[in-house]
Amino acid sequence: MPTSSMGVLNSKRKARVAQSNDQERPRRNYLVLDSQVNADGVHIWPFDPRFPIDVVHHHLSGLQPFRMNRHDYMEILFLNAGELVWQVQDQLVTQTKGDLFVMGSTKYHRVTEKSSSQATVESLFFHPDLIRSSSVCREDSGYLGAFQSFDPGFPHVIPASTGVPAEIRSLIARIYQELPASSDRAKLCVKTYLKMILVVLLNHYSSNRMIPARFDRRQRALERFKPLFEFLDTQYWDQITPIDAAKTVNMSPSHFRRAFKQVTGQSFVLYLNHFRIAKAQELLLSTDKSIAEVGMEVGFCDQSYFGLIFRRCTQMTPLFYRNRAHQICRMDRTPMTQPLISKIDSITSRTTS
Repeated sequence: MPTSSMGVLNSKRKARVAQSNDQERPRRNYLVLDSQVNADGVHIWPFDPRFPIDVVHHHLSGLQPFRMNRHDYMEILFLNAGELVWQVQDQLVTQTKGDLFVMGSTKYHRVTEKSSSQATVESLFFHPDLIRSSSVCREDSGYLGAFQSFDPGFPHVIPASTGVPAEIRSLIARIYQELPASSDRAKLCVKTYLKMILVVLLNHYSSNRMIPARFDRRQRALERFKPLFEFLDTQYWDQITPIDAAKTVNMSPSHFRRAFKQVTGQSFVLYLNHFRIAKAQELLLSTDKSIAEVGMEVGFCDQSYFGLIFRRCTQMTPLFYRNRAHQICRMDRTPMTQPLISKIDSITSRTTS
């Protein structure tokens, strides 16, 4: 789960000793934008493709709410301080200090404005292929059972009082110590600790009904909207109405409205506005175009309306966003032309004051 709509992130990973020498890994700073979430609402995490797992210590903030997103990786998040109020599809769930948040790949979710201004978290991200590819044994997919429920009542937050979060946090710490897993021994350790975590989750959720058919239906529903997401990715600046969108996926307008909100947790108009604002953020950072020009380029014909929607989505004006982002780039000496998706060691978000 990305941290904030402004997405200004500063690397703060504890230096690790490389396997081959005693040199500390260099700290690197990155500017990460909402545009890391594509038109499907899928967030891209820059894993090492050879070993797709990462442990991240960072901050989340209700002052800078992120847009609704999902991801193809699995997420386990331990809350060290503060309170997070998550929107998962169309429901709100609260995570307090010491609780664990568990999220799979199919549900749209975000940190909401109701969260603490600064919450300290430890996150474990991993791609399911890390488990599936570890053996030819088909039972390996069973480890992922806790991430494959689409039951609206599924308890994504595991309370600290169960003892499960503390147990999993200790295993995450062991994974963190082994990363980057540059040796066969380290890789074996990481996979072993990860499977231990997944077994703990399976035992905890054993009373919840994991219904594969629901998960499969969810995947099919996402696939049905793929033509629309592909259109938005290349034509998001066009004046597209919900009726136009419904035609793209061969649905009646009423069916489309219900189905789209059920899949994404948002109305089509709200979803499109968030995506356009993410594109505007990128242009504000990487070009010298005026606010009006940026608004026009992403599909807002009226500058006042663009400013209103931008502020509603990011809690700041376009000009404030541009000035703040440039200021942080100068402080961190982050190149403005740096790719948005880079290898990120660990991140700490900075919130506006």
